[in-house]
Amino acid sequence: MSRLFFWSVLGLVLAALIAGFAVVGGPGHARAEARDQTRRADLRRIADATICEAGEQAAFSRACRDAEHALRDPLTDAAYEVTRTADAIEVCATFEVARESDDAGRHREGRLHFDGPRGCLRYALAARSGQWATQ
Repeated sequence: MSRLFFWSVLGLVLAALIAGFAVVGGPGHARAEARDQTRRADLRRIADATICEAGEQAAFSRACRDAEHALRDPLTDAAYEVTRTADAIEVCATFEVARESDDAGRHREGRLHFDGPRGCLRYALAARSGQWATQ
């Protein structure tokens, strides 16, 4: 009787553990989410540095002097994509954790715009104020 109880409790615990990993994703998923958080922060730092350069404020602002340019992807060590025109800035990275998307395959999470696994921060220069604003 006690053996049957032991094995049934052990089976129940194992089933709960497997179900928990299925729902949460396990340690590998948690590491991927942490790397995605690092990517989000890196994109913001690079965008801030690029905006400082675009405004030619780097010599005058402490925030601009402390801005990061040379950040790299935490998994692949690849450089992030930065596209700059006179009135727009886009900083992009490829993310690991899938996002739910609309019918066209796009998703917006906060200030990030997603097209599949690629997420971008987009800024446009406002003509009236001369300030950079997120799109």
